[in-house]
Amino acid sequence: MNILDFKSLLAKSEFTPKEVLEVLAKDEDCSIRMHIAQNPETPKEILKILAKDKNLYVRESVSKNPKIPKEILGILAKDKDWRIRMFVLSNKNISKDILKSLSKDKDSVVRASVAQNLNAPKEILEVLAKDEKIYVRNFAKKNLFAKALKI
Repeated sequence: MNILDFKSLLAKSEFTPKEVLEVLAKDEDCSIRMHIAQNPETPKEILKILAKDKNLYVRESVSKNPKIPKEILGILAKDKDWRIRMFVLSNKNISKDILKSLSKDKDSVVRASVAQNLNAPKEILEVLAKDEKIYVRNFAKKNLFAKALKI
């Protein structure tokens, strides 16, 4: 086993001590930082640092962490890269506040994703149903219709 394989195992393990994860979170190899970001046992403080990582894939990995705190999702929801904001929308821990914020995103693809999000509240969907982009409007109307059928 080479050193990279060993670091990967440590980064992925739920039993790796916090102190080791802190050191590995600064590793120059982005794949190691990605493994730490995906590890459900990575402490909040480390995820917060990795949420601001220069590497897009590390930030993406943070957004997909199943135990990510809403606070860190909020940081990623303001990421400069629209793809990261999209990944935030796919996390099951997303809050209504984040959905509301992203429903006003400058990027219409992000707004369209909010319009398709099954957790988007009716109030947000009603606003998106009047969006300037037809595909955003259509997704919002489809989602509103689906919610109405479940009543």
